[in-house]
Amino acid sequence: MGEDLMGRKNLLADLLDDKLTAVNEQPSGESRENRRPSQPTLGSRGAVGAMSRSLEMLSAERDAAKALTEQLTTGQAVVEIDPGLIDSSIVPDRMTGVDEKHPALVESIRANGQLVPVLLRPHPTSPGRFQIAYGHRRVRALAELGYPARAVVRDLSDEDLVVAQGKENGEREDLSFIERATYAAALEDRGFKREIIMAALSVDKTELSRLITVARALPRSLVDAIGPAPKTGRRRWMELAERMVGRHDQKALADSVASDRFVRATSDERFAIAFVALAPRKPKAPRPTTWTDDDGKKIVKIERRADRVTLALDEKAAPAFGDFVISRLPELYRAFREGRTDE
Repeated sequence: MGEDLMGRKNLLADLLDDKLTAVNEQPSGESRENRRPSQPTLGSRGAVGAMSRSLEMLSAERDAAKALTEQLTTGQAVVEIDPGLIDSSIVPDRMTGVDEKHPALVESIRANGQLVPVLLRPHPTSPGRFQIAYGHRRVRALAELGYPARAVVRDLSDEDLVVAQGKENGEREDLSFIERATYAAALEDRGFKREIIMAALSVDKTELSRLITVARALPRSLVDAIGPAPKTGRRRWMELAERMVGRHDQKALADSVASDRFVRATSDERFAIAFVALAPRKPKAPRPTTWTDDDGKKIVKIERRADRVTLALDEKAAPAFGDFVISRLPELYRAFREGRTDE
């Protein structure tokens, strides 16, 4: 019976040791046989020795769990986590909808594995779950493949999370201008100070003001319909925002967004379609008017434009009246100027 108990205990110790090594990725400089127990032994024979070794195992398990917790919260270990336990960031930095790079990312991970870990934090309100700081696209691809996510887990505040999230994307220049603009506005809506937002996006006050101004000027429904438009830069988005100012009649824009051409287009092509739909309209020229004499004859047709007034005299209705007006032009102009001088 003693040998049976000893065999089960050794098997349990081996399994426990292997499991902790795999999860924690601790250095393997020492073999299990050469490691010293964390507590002094009370003996190795009889009931006292068995109890002592059981206590040693419990203590080692406790210490290993504590070390794992410390490694997770300080980000010293890369662990594998089920994507089903991972939730989005408090402020997602990527736009929802079609991700044109997603299929390529899925195939890359399928062929090469996940090369770069994602950064997570323990979920602040849901024990046992995690929240993404960065790596949304990778987590989505891993979930689709059914692979666990290789992740670094750190205990991050809200401010730490958004700064880490913004800096990681900024270093890879992975967010388009409009994604950065909507992200900046969303952070401000959640009450983050502009100093934190500037740190998250690595921008100065002027650029942050531009980002938020564009995000506020455009309807979110239009931005979502267009998508990230990765090839469309700041200047074009600012021009689109300017075209939205004072536009009460948006039928042309609505028709363009609802068209099959818009739906089939890439994100940058959708931006171009919306940009054209919001082009400034040429003012309609006023309709011509007619001056009639006391007998009701239509003598003069008058056309007014922004830069000119055109008089068309009907020679049939009033023969020689045109010559008469032309001869009186100097007199009429002098009277006009004298009148303006008097005023």
